[in-house]
Amino acid sequence: MCISFTIRFRELLSRFFFLLVFLVLFVSFGSGTLVIESDEKLTSTTGAGHPSWSPDGKKIVYTANQAIWIMNSDGSGQKKLYDGLAWEGDPQFNEDGTKIYFATESKKAYSARYISIHVMDRDGNNGLKLTETTDSRAPSVSPDGTRLAYASRASGNYDIWVMTTDGTDKVRLTDAAVDESSPSWSPDGSTIVYSSMGDILTIGIDAVRPVKLTNDSYNNVEPAYSPDGKIIAYASDLGGDYDLWIMDSTGSSEMQLTSDLSSERAPSWSPDGRKIAYVSDRTGKYNIWVMTIGNEEIEFENSEVPVEAKEREINNAHVENLREYAVNKPGEFIGIVLLVSFGFVFLIVGSFMRKIS
Repeated sequence: MCISFTIRFRELLSRFFFLLVFLVLFVSFGSGTLVIESDEKLTSTTGAGHPSWSPDGKKIVYTANQAIWIMNSDGSGQKKLYDGLAWEGDPQFNEDGTKIYFATESKKAYSARYISIHVMDRDGNNGLKLTETTDSRAPSVSPDGTRLAYASRASGNYDIWVMTTDGTDKVRLTDAAVDESSPSWSPDGSTIVYSSMGDILTIGIDAVRPVKLTNDSYNNVEPAYSPDGKIIAYASDLGGDYDLWIMDSTGSSEMQLTSDLSSERAPSWSPDGRKIAYVSDRTGKYNIWVMTIGNEEIEFENSEVPVEAKEREINNAHVENLREYAVNKPGEFIGIVLLVSFGFVFLIVGSFMRKIS
């Protein structure tokens, strides 16, 4: 029996060290090449939302306390641009940074309130209403500055529509029985990405049917194309709270950017693709944050994985947290692993000695 137990002990020990080595390799190298150089809070307010970069990357327009604000991209020079004493949201610069499109609550005499799309000069003056009578919001300016994609209830539920930037020539792009929201143009102006019923979809300007990029039971929202069109940033509640994720433009691979016990939403790429502005309540109230991504080209694992297999490959949030810790603090991680290893071996040896004594 002693010899049998010794063989069993050696088998357990060898398997343990094999799993230990695998864990170190998996955590250290299994998440693709992405380095977040910094992550900085820019505002100290309440109810901040929907950051959007100016085309030159020097300004960020955003909402706070139901008004439209603007600031320098480092958080300085915060200034209120527009406050109509109603709800205002969804601001976005036009293609040359001279104008800002946004949504606001409107009301006509003897009618109910509704949300309409407006445009104003960069300094907050010369406002003009572009839509009437029904809820329309989330304006997104095409790369050439000639069209707006937006979400509208003109046909009942929220669909994605396109119109010229002066508010004319309105055309419905999607026609689903459920609400659709958060349209964002691809850099070449040929495709719009949006969210619907917890999934991310794309549709070509001249296409008939959309393409679904996500297909799981989680809520994936607020997608935004990167400046080169290769990556889509979005928010997902896969880990419980909303976190920021990125995926390649085909939807075949994804990578988690944040894993805090808070909500991170509304990602917006800087024009150079190096930074992502977003909102987070990790300090208790929603504020604007900016993360800086390293110069390395982002490479996803398993880029050939088909969309229908995505649900089977969802990463566990605890593993992602462990992986992030190992990448950011490799010395501490290795030390803890070694300490746990020695403790485990000590317990096995102690148990073995008690068996043979």
